[in-house]
Amino acid sequence: MSVFKTLTRTRDDAAVEWIRFHIPGHRLNVLTPEVVAELSAVLSSFEQQAASGSPPSAVVLTAAADCGFFAGADLARLETLLRDAATAPEALTEATAAGRRVFRRLTANPWPTVALIDGVCLGGGLELAVACDLRVAVDAPQTTFGAPEVKLGLIPGWGGTVRLPRLVGPGPAVEFAASGESVSAERAVRMGLVDACVSREHASAAVTTLLEHAERTGLIARRRQQQTEPIALADEERSFLEATASALILSRTGGHIPAPLKLLETILAGASCTATEAEALESAAFTSLAVGPQPRALLHVFQLAERNKRDDGLQGDHSAEHATEDTLQPVAVSHAGVIGAGIMGGGIVAKHLRSKIPVTVIDASGDALVRQLPGILEEAAWNRQLRRSDPAVAVSLAGLLRSSTSLEAVASAELVIESVIERLDAKREVLCQLERVVARDAILGTNTSTNPITRLAEPLQDPSRFCGFHFFNPVKRMKLVEIVRGPQSSDRTIRTAVAHGKRLGKIPIVVRDSPGFLVNRVLMPYLHESIELLREGVSMRRIDAAARRFGMPLGPIELYDMIGLDTAFYAGLVLHEAYGDRLEAAPVLPAMVKSGRLGCKSGGGFYRYAAGGRLLEPDPAAEKIVSNYAEEPPGGEPLRDLDAIANRLVLPMVLEASRALDEELVRDPSDIDLGVIYGLGFPAFRGGLLAWADSLGAAEVLRRLEPFAALGPRMRPTARLESMARDSLHFHKDS
Repeated sequence: MSVFKTLTRTRDDAAVEWIRFHIPGHRLNVLTPEVVAELSAVLSSFEQQAASGSPPSAVVLTAAADCGFFAGADLARLETLLRDAATAPEALTEATAAGRRVFRRLTANPWPTVALIDGVCLGGGLELAVACDLRVAVDAPQTTFGAPEVKLGLIPGWGGTVRLPRLVGPGPAVEFAASGESVSAERAVRMGLVDACVSREHASAAVTTLLEHAERTGLIARRRQQQTEPIALADEERSFLEATASALILSRTGGHIPAPLKLLETILAGASCTATEAEALESAAFTSLAVGPQPRALLHVFQLAERNKRDDGLQGDHSAEHATEDTLQPVAVSHAGVIGAGIMGGGIVAKHLRSKIPVTVIDASGDALVRQLPGILEEAAWNRQLRRSDPAVAVSLAGLLRSSTSLEAVASAELVIESVIERLDAKREVLCQLERVVARDAILGTNTSTNPITRLAEPLQDPSRFCGFHFFNPVKRMKLVEIVRGPQSSDRTIRTAVAHGKRLGKIPIVVRDSPGFLVNRVLMPYLHESIELLREGVSMRRIDAAARRFGMPLGPIELYDMIGLDTAFYAGLVLHEAYGDRLEAAPVLPAMVKSGRLGCKSGGGFYRYAAGGRLLEPDPAAEKIVSNYAEEPPGGEPLRDLDAIANRLVLPMVLEASRALDEELVRDPSDIDLGVIYGLGFPAFRGGLLAWADSLGAAEVLRRLEPFAALGPRMRPTARLESMARDSLHFHKDS
């Protein structure tokens, strides 16, 4: 008998063959070429047994304990294929064809096949499950179904665009796969994706019952016939689906990512064909996307996020070299505290509740607590699928929440985050009081975007247990949190803060204490150049259009209004004091603030807004203020070309990021790319700020900077960039 490395097979008393997958070297099962080859070999052995008179009565595909069903394709293999696809697309085409050939065999013999799914079932794993006749899911939180290929700039390539719409219908298939989001086992049953959802202890019995039902009703034959034929889709239904789905996709992607539209096109085209013809369409569509730059960029971002999940905040940090296990062991946080029930503090509390972490919120004003607590619970219990707060969940989470006006209420908390007003004196006072109240080994944090951690720590008796937590607004949506390391913050403090950030569902990056930390420091050149462009006569609509065309979620002028011009002005003062030669304080912002034009919150900033906050049009009053500070464009004429405007906005960000690396503000370029993607909304399809620069090449970055040389130091190439250009190097060593 053959010995397999990725699977085991057993035949039970009812002649049911059970194939259990366990992929060596992987925490979760992934589809490697070896898995596909060994599955093919097992299927061949069943055919040989059938020829000798002992066929299986059924075949069940499942996973060994705690491996998940399949989390998708092997990303290392996928990365190699994508890298080679630009020069050798034939290899990619053959790799996907090999998978489709094996999956097709799952329904090519008389015996039925069942996928028993306990754990994640994503990407190629979903395609494998859908290639079986029947599916049984274990009812557990970790059992999820998804087709995340579009998040990598791809579409399913192993028959998913063919089988999925024939199973659940073209509309639901497009909605599900074009979103890239996962659904629970219960939702999968409602979609028709899964036949049964049962408890783990009843899973084997459910497989038997489902097989008996399928045999009794002729379900297998009907499904197999349905999976081979064209889908009955009226012209009107097809046109409606195409119009509505494409509109939704464009609203989500802004037209920057072609994969979701290609998915829609492939499913609709394949619906009118036989399965064999539809597979050929899928193969061509998959390869056409794979040879472009977006899949490699999006895979880079995915791998950065996966790396971040494994990062304890100290990897690559020389300060941890001589630490002992005792000093590195993070504090176990069973009870957290948050000081301040305002917008940011309330958001942080809600995030703790949503993460099932007991939390005490303190505010000096009892009235503020009364006002804020219902909203905090409502936010914590928000159900994205229902698009409303779930009252039952809110009631259950209320048991995790305590509130008080006295700091003594957080005396037992292992970690406390201060989130009071952004004033140095107020924060220092609260932190000093907290230090006297909490246990000696408790961790203290501050939620701040502008106050230096070093100065906040000065009056503390033990600054080693203190660090910054820079959450981004709104806390419920923004994934990034900057863990700000002060000069005396201990490794244990940082490791605890990073672990806690991950428990809150955030992507934490560790940054050194510096004006603006990382994200705001890299953002300010982008904002600053937009004001300078306004002064040079470029319209705000054109500036924002150039940024959106590049892929930013908001143009810089829109972003100013959203942040608040007063907030941006005061943050700019901090950065101007530190980096004045590159960020000269423009007179436009203080003039706008003085006129009472603060942005969305005041009903008007650079733009006018409707009562609900909807942007209406550029405000003539704002344009008049800008005109008072007009200046001559460097070339004599305002920039008109959208690409040139985008370069003017984004290239200074690259320069500032380069300086941040020189100063060891972060540990490596990966943290910068994660920071700008999840903190600023920098387009992920470009791979991140420095990955985008790498895609251009340092020499090209320098060439694009040349037209702006007259603007002075802020456009001057760094020594790092010049050296990279000479030696053909990249920010990311594996680029």
